Amino acid sequence: MFSRPVIVPLILLIVGIILVDGLIPPFVIGEHYCSHLSEAEAYRYRIKQENKTTKNWKSYNAEVEQWFDGTNWHDTDGNILFYVPRDSELVLDYGMLVESDAIPYRIENMPDSDFDYQKFMQRKRLYHSVYARDVEILSSEKSNDVLALAYRCNNSLKQRLYSSSLSKDKATLAVSLLLGDKKGLDEDLKMSFSVSGLSHILCVSGLHIGLIIAMFDVLLKFLHLLGMWGFGLRRFLLIAISWIIAFIVGCTPSALRVALMLTLTLLTDLTSFRSERINLLIVTAFILLLCDPLLLFDLGFQLSFLAVLGIMVCMPKANDWIRTKFPSFLKPLGKTAATTLSAQLFVLPIIVCRFHTLPLLFLFANVIAVPFVGIILFSIICLLVFVNVPLLGDLTTAIVSGELWFLQQTAEITDSITRTIFGN
Repeated sequence: MFSRPVIVPLILLIVGIILVDGLIPPFVIGEHYCSHLSEAEAYRYRIKQENKTTKNWKSYNAEVEQWFDGTNWHDTDGNILFYVPRDSELVLDYGMLVESDAIPYRIENMPDSDFDYQKFMQRKRLYHSVYARDVEILSSEKSNDVLALAYRCNNSLKQRLYSSSLSKDKATLAVSLLLGDKKGLDEDLKMSFSVSGLSHILCVSGLHIGLIIAMFDVLLKFLHLLGMWGFGLRRFLLIAISWIIAFIVGCTPSALRVALMLTLTLLTDLTSFRSERINLLIVTAFILLLCDPLLLFDLGFQLSFLAVLGIMVCMPKANDWIRTKFPSFLKPLGKTAATTLSAQLFVLPIIVCRFHTLPLLFLFANVIAVPFVGIILFSIICLLVFVNVPLLGDLTTAIVSGELWFLQQTAEITDSITRTIFGN
């Protein structure tokens, strides 16, 4: 700690967040809809995010903007889970303002489940859910803020993949790999990826964004021909591309971590005050938690930073060992295995505690799949570009379909072997 004083503010911030979360209910700070549940006859909600559709309901995250006392409307605040019937023709989009007199219900734990769902949702500042069968749309005007534009761009890319010649299950898997949306994935397939230790591939992690940035990095190297001006332009474009990707995938913790850390790295490399990568990781975590303290309890945030920390701590010594002990043709395979082990070593305690599962064959699956992910991502991006081009679109679709089949088979075979050897 003394050699890395930058970690002290981060530790103090984390302790402060935990104390505030445990001792001070957030709805006692400022105006909150929870204060008016007994007197409110109706609420107005601003739709923010579409969630996974259940058997009977379409689910959204919404912000409560006003409550009605029978005579007047009053401004309020707070987030809520907003449900409408699945068979309803109502289509809700980001930024829509809707009104309903449905009664909010306290979010409770699932019966016969050990998972503390109530606490999990409280960490997201979600305390109630509303099942609204009668909804009045007050404003269908779409918001034009940055998140709304990113949401629409994300949906546009999804629809482009779904409209391709890919089968529905392959298109859903492609959407998950490129955009991190797992809502439409088959539950058995998700379980196969989880048991095989490949679940991180189904979300937009630092690995995905890093691979995409690496592709653009190679494509933009020609700018060096312009001299120092081109050198600076290349760095600026890489920073811009990383933030664009982060917003398109919905500003997930891993995406924000990559974008912010890449920005800090490229900017500090231009100065004489270059910093160690671990210090940059700590600074990145501090900035993100300062902007959104609730990220501390987000599983994606925890796994993303711990995985990168594991790689930064373990890989220097692993690289030295591989360089001296491995023959040349095995060094790429050794580095892939070492990187996977380094990341898994740091995230394994959280995986075991949260999911009560131990992916015992994760190394086998990751050594096969991880190097292949970059090729799949590049192919999916090509599909987005050429999907409507005759012949070329069909060829790209066939390639992507074959690659996704191989990835799916890797997960399912590893899952099958794990269950056979170690039992269900």
